[in-house]
Amino acid sequence: MVFAVTQFAILILVARLGTPQDVGALTLASAIVTPLFFLTSMGMRDAHSVDDLVSYSRADYVALRLAGGSFALLATAAIALGLYGQDGFLVYGSAIALALVKFSGAQMALNHGMFQRAERLDFTAISNAMRGGMGLAAFGLVFWYTRALPLALLCEALAWVASYVLVDRPLLGRIGARTSWAELSRAQARTVLRLAYWILPLGLSGWCLRAALAAPPLILERHAGLAAVGLFGVLAYGHSAMLMVANSLGGAVAPRLRKYYRNGRRAPFLRTVGLMSLVCGGFGAGMVAVAWLAGDPLLELVFGVDYRRGDLLTIVIFASALSVTSAPLVAAMNAGQAFRKRLLVTASGLAAAAVVSVLLIPSYGIAGAAWSMVALTATHATLYAALFVFVLRAMPPPLPKDAPDASEGR
Repeated sequence: MVFAVTQFAILILVARLGTPQDVGALTLASAIVTPLFFLTSMGMRDAHSVDDLVSYSRADYVALRLAGGSFALLATAAIALGLYGQDGFLVYGSAIALALVKFSGAQMALNHGMFQRAERLDFTAISNAMRGGMGLAAFGLVFWYTRALPLALLCEALAWVASYVLVDRPLLGRIGARTSWAELSRAQARTVLRLAYWILPLGLSGWCLRAALAAPPLILERHAGLAAVGLFGVLAYGHSAMLMVANSLGGAVAPRLRKYYRNGRRAPFLRTVGLMSLVCGGFGAGMVAVAWLAGDPLLELVFGVDYRRGDLLTIVIFASALSVTSAPLVAAMNAGQAFRKRLLVTASGLAAAAVVSVLLIPSYGIAGAAWSMVALTATHATLYAALFVFVLRAMPPPLPKDAPDASEGR
């Protein structure tokens, strides 16, 4: 939640100190960069936290993480220059700088999977709070003095690298999970590629999810311009912030769910998923009530009168509430290592969001973009609920009382 607040503060700074075009450039940059990094990160944080580490080692994950992040950096530069090279430095410069931020974030996300695996969620909290705070300080100071969005993002990336070195590495050392260059050099390409193939459905699933969220602003920019994208980006950040909270809750409980699932402990597995669903559902309902009752004054207070669209915010937060409520089901599917079933869900959501965006945005503008998010999350929630039954049926039988737990691996 602290990290979500720092990212929200960056958006406020851009909206207050910059122009709607700056907010639009940041939104477009995110639409280009985020799906690529979700694809190349391949959900490694989730996979590592539920992997028994019998077939793959921690060094294999780190090697794959570095290779995937490097590819995403190069792909971002090519796509940004190809699509927006003629539109000025603001958009493509911001995209490349944001890719450097995401590259650092991808390395830290895997660290969080290691912390979650050790059930040291306090370490995850420290890491998130420090990188968010250091990144906000660097971005805010530079943007305050220069009003140059690409430069401010570049400085945020440098702050995240500093946080990785000064905070994450010592914490990894405390749980014995620091990977040395010697270990990394011994990682075999064949094993890393096999790991990539195993978790590729998670990467494709993440890409489908972020591509579905990227489709509305990309289509909106063609029909309504960069300023409209900026307004939609402000409204849609509420969705991103709620997803951060939901993903944190799901990631926190995933290693424990994996233990229950692996050992056939159906009752605690169901109880944990049920309680998490109630917590997430209550959180989502509360946020919808806030958006409905106080959306207009809150948007005006935080971003300014140009962003006063509480009606659209309510639609976006309703979509977010559906996504948050289904987050424990995603954690349960990860615990069952049902990665290909997740891909089916997110691919269906991408199709739904794309169709609704193409049909509604040309006529209804930002409202059409907001309803495309409802189509996306409603599709996800429905399919996750249906597929949860299949995952539950595939749970192995309970272990005998005197049997040891499965290997914790390397």
